[in-house]
Amino acid sequence: MIWAVLLLLSASAFGAVMIFERRSVLSGFLLLCTVVMSGVFLLSMAQRYPDWFSVHIFAHILLDMELIILAILLVAYPLVMIPVFFVEGIILIKREGARFKNVLSLGLAAALLMFDIIFPFIFDLNKRGIMTYIYWYLTLISLYFIIQLSSFFISNFLNLIHFKKNHGLSHIIVLGCGLSGTKPTPLLKARIDKGIEVYKNNPGSKLVFSGGQGSDEQIPESHAMAEYALSAGVKSGDIIKEDRSKNTIENLRFSNSLIKEDLKGDIARTALVTSSYHVIRSLIITRRLKMPCIGYGAKTRFYFSLNAFLREYIGYFRDSRVTRLLHLALLTLIYLIFVAHIIK
Repeated sequence: MIWAVLLLLSASAFGAVMIFERRSVLSGFLLLCTVVMSGVFLLSMAQRYPDWFSVHIFAHILLDMELIILAILLVAYPLVMIPVFFVEGIILIKREGARFKNVLSLGLAAALLMFDIIFPFIFDLNKRGIMTYIYWYLTLISLYFIIQLSSFFISNFLNLIHFKKNHGLSHIIVLGCGLSGTKPTPLLKARIDKGIEVYKNNPGSKLVFSGGQGSDEQIPESHAMAEYALSAGVKSGDIIKEDRSKNTIENLRFSNSLIKEDLKGDIARTALVTSSYHVIRSLIITRRLKMPCIGYGAKTRFYFSLNAFLREYIGYFRDSRVTRLLHLALLTLIYLIFVAHIIK
């Protein structure tokens, strides 16, 4: 049966990616495919072999769970997602200011409201016309971004899962994210605290605090991070400060160089610690830099996380823009051929 084969292929590919290299959005996409294929497979089994399906309770329960989750998602999309992003966006702007990077969630909520409610209300989409074809095209592109965002989110979540505390790490890189005067911000404190937790769970490891001095900062971030760690009981000999970096790529590249110097030829077993929404994109960078690395995420306030996660996806889209734009161009071409066929 074709659906059984597709399910086996997607599940096998997902397992292989998780074993050999899960620092990729492909891990989330393959899990999504596996879940969808399992649902379609179970539905086909229920239709073709109803007697067999009725006596296998586990298969019945699994299908019911997938259908319930699908129904919840379909209801939650217009009734929950739009209000949540509106409220979260307003709270973020109120607390952090009306800067461009803080209006992403509010902008997404407005776009969803326009697409799902206002556009269909203004135009009669039952008639085939230019606006209907535009709406179908926007639906196709929206579906692409929904799948991309879902894969990105799932991949981020998968890389936060660790079944053991002690990975025999040699170094833990803690990424900086700004200071308040000469002290770490609450967001940075959460990262440092998580880094110290991982450090304590891996005896013999060292903490690499990574962050240079911004134009509006009095001291390098790494120096403030080190002082905070010392006050929390971390030994000075277990602290390495990387104070030249200006962005995440430099954070990881410069930290990797310092780790190699510290190990003097030994094999590095590295982890990075950052905010939970920032893990997958940071790990993708470590993969490009050929750094063996796992990731840990520090807790972040909910009102901040949604907008920050959208910002991370935009950064991922920018980093892989050639591939993403090729995807969009291909989808556009397929849609134009489809519309041309219908019009004929």
